[in-house]
Order: sequence, then structure tokens, then C-alpha cells
Amino acid sequence: MGTASPVAAEPWKSCWFNDQPMGCRDQHHADGSVTIEWSDGLAMTYTLVREDVPRSTLRDSLGGLWQREVLAQGNAVFSHTQNGNRITVPLRVDDGLGCPAAVRAQVDELYRWQLARQERPGPIAIVSQRERFTPQLFSLLERAYALTPAHGRFVDFDPFSGTQVNTFGAALRECRFDQQGVLTLRVAVQAGLLGRTAEPAQQLLYRFQQTPAEGWRIADIVYVREPSLRLSTYLKELLEQRP
Repeated sequence: MGTASPVAAEPWKSCWFNDQPMGCRDQHHADGSVTIEWSDGLAMTYTLVREDVPRSTLRDSLGGLWQREVLAQGNAVFSHTQNGNRITVPLRVDDGLGCPAAVRAQVDELYRWQLARQERPGPIAIVSQRERFTPQLFSLLERAYALTPAHGRFVDFDPFSGTQVNTFGAALRECRFDQQGVLTLRVAVQAGLLGRTAEPAQQLLYRFQQTPAEGWRIADIVYVREPSLRLSTYLKELLEQRP
């Protein structure tokens, strides 16, 4: 895909390389060429060879030829003529092209566990959810959940609702790459006291990290309120406190 090169700081878009979603931003030049920068730091410039509508031919910085097709809604699809690689770039920043199934599954399964474990008394068995989190975030969660009032400090709210009350359900909302190129899934969590009128949904942003070995893992949770709060920051400060 080429080597990193300077690109103007355009907003990140929800792009795809083959079957993998990834943040990218595209810069169009006066000579008809286009530079695509990816959130992992790589970039490639595609020089116009032949322009047609809706398909054009471009040559990348390594000499490979691509067919670019502009779809009816304005999204562009680049297809390598030899190796079959495929890039999809939306027209607008807000044209999310869908959330990876593995990302949705991680959150769906987390809330299935969340609803079920509320019915069981006793300590929270967070170890059963290890595979949903990055090693760094899981380590913080495991150590924090090991604290009890006897330690002089403990986790005093539910990380997966952002409240101190029961979770009734969760709905997945928008999924996109943010300004830092991080994949973020917004989740609306319905929480409240049993037998009471439902309160407005809590808005949580799940930030995901992907590695070839581990796939998509939850790297952090941001609680959208005033002031906003990151789960990782809360856990680190909790663990560093002296009783």
C-alpha cells in the first residue's frame, strides 16, 4: 500500500480495504491525482491515466493500475487490475459504510452477559469477558474489581451503563472512525431503578482496537456527559489511590 507521506489533515472517513474497515482520508489534486492516507500511517498517491465516467484508470506510486468507479451516491471504489485489492472511500465523512460484524458481536455479547449477571448475587466475574477487551484494559478492570470496601476504595459504578443502577438494555447506534482514526461505536444504554419510569438512555462510546492476532477488542469506554470520563482514566486513578 506504499509508505507514509505528508497529507493535508482532512477529516477521517469510514473506509474499507478489501474486507477490513479502516479510517482513511483522501486528498484530490489539481492534476486529477488523489492521495489516500490510512489511519495506520500508510499513504499512496494515485495518478490519473485515463478519465471516464463513471470509471477511470489510475496508477499508484508503485506502478500498479487501478480502476476507480464512482457510484451513484458518490462513493468511490478502487479495484487493482491484477491482484484484486479493493478500496472503498465514501463521498462524505458521515457516510459510514457499516460496522464490522465482529465489533457488533463483541458489544452484543457483552450486554447479554451484563443482563444475565445482574440476576446473580456475588462478585462480578469479569474474567469471563477477558476476550472482549485489550489486555491493557482488561488488566485494569480485573485489578479494580478485586478491590472491596475493605481496601478503602472500590469500583463504585457500573462501567457498562455509566450508572449505579440496573441495565435494562442497550442499542447500538453509529459506528465510525473518529478524528484520530480510531473505530468508535456509540451505544445507548437504558438503565434505571427497578419498577421506576425509564430514564433517558446513557450514551457510551466504545473505542476499539484491532490487531492481526486478537481481532477487534474494546480498548476504552467514554461516558458522554459533562464532564466526559474515560473508563481507563477512572480505573488508573482508582488503582493509584492510597487507602
